Amino acid sequence: MELASAALSTTSGHLRPLNILRDLIAVADLVELCFASTMDADGHSFVEQMRQNARDSRFLKWAPGVIDSVSLPLSGFVWEDNGKIVGNVSLIPFRRDTRRVTLIANVATHPDYRRRGIGRQLTESALQRARRRSNEIWLHVRADNPTAIHIYQQLGFVERARRTQWVARPGDSRPNMPASPALKIRPRRPADWEHQRAWLEHAHPQEINWHTPSPDINTFGPQWWNNVYRALADISLRQWAVEHNDSLSGVLAAQETYGRRTPLWLALPPKPQPQAVTALLIYARQFLSHSQNLMLEYPVGAADEGILAAGFSPVRSLLWMKTT
Repeated sequence: MELASAALSTTSGHLRPLNILRDLIAVADLVELCFASTMDADGHSFVEQMRQNARDSRFLKWAPGVIDSVSLPLSGFVWEDNGKIVGNVSLIPFRRDTRRVTLIANVATHPDYRRRGIGRQLTESALQRARRRSNEIWLHVRADNPTAIHIYQQLGFVERARRTQWVARPGDSRPNMPASPALKIRPRRPADWEHQRAWLEHAHPQEINWHTPSPDINTFGPQWWNNVYRALADISLRQWAVEHNDSLSGVLAAQETYGRRTPLWLALPPKPQPQAVTALLIYARQFLSHSQNLMLEYPVGAADEGILAAGFSPVRSLLWMKTT
């Protein structure tokens, strides 16, 4: 998320609500321009989808009636100067059980209009609207953007999590398995589930489960009804465990899909053994060598060394910040 310095100078133009019937293409162009250096395949897909939606008469007829009920960037504010959109902020609603959450996203200011306070004014307007609709307000900001982090802190946001998205692509080099007789990879056993579940709940806490694109972790359990559910839902799930000196040191679940990515769900103790993490991930890369990108999201911290040593590359590290 981009946010300019709060330093104000003479600012031309004005702030107004997003009009999805006519603004989507201009917003897509602005977001693409502002995030060009950090945008991944998902980001490019996102802006292209915005352009397609802007040209889809059926979407434009349907969207105004569901602005507050679907998790799409259909609401927000723009900054317009002489008919040109030079700033944007999106408000994306989420609902999980009784929680009503708003994600502030796509804060973008055209490079020629930065350091005029436009980004801050957009974010303040988004906050005012979100507070009328939500129990919780969140945003994501890159960990390498200290200026934006400082401004969000001034606006009352507090860091609640710091997470890295990792990827291993089919063409990436695959390191050799650590040569340690103390390490053993084996299939996940029913007896592992108690530890696996606790470790997964630590890595994917309830506080952020409104956004995390994950299945219910209980479906990873060894119970027969989970096997039936996965069979009926056509979910292909592989699970392995790693032992270090005969002690369980981690469990990995891989949900094979028909798309361009295979999500991995890593469950580790609070102080993971780096070689065990590396061995488990390299084993998965070998087994899933036919798959497309292997994707992993995990809290920043003690597991980083082991994940890097397995040949995974960081895509981005994001701070999850919250206010009310």
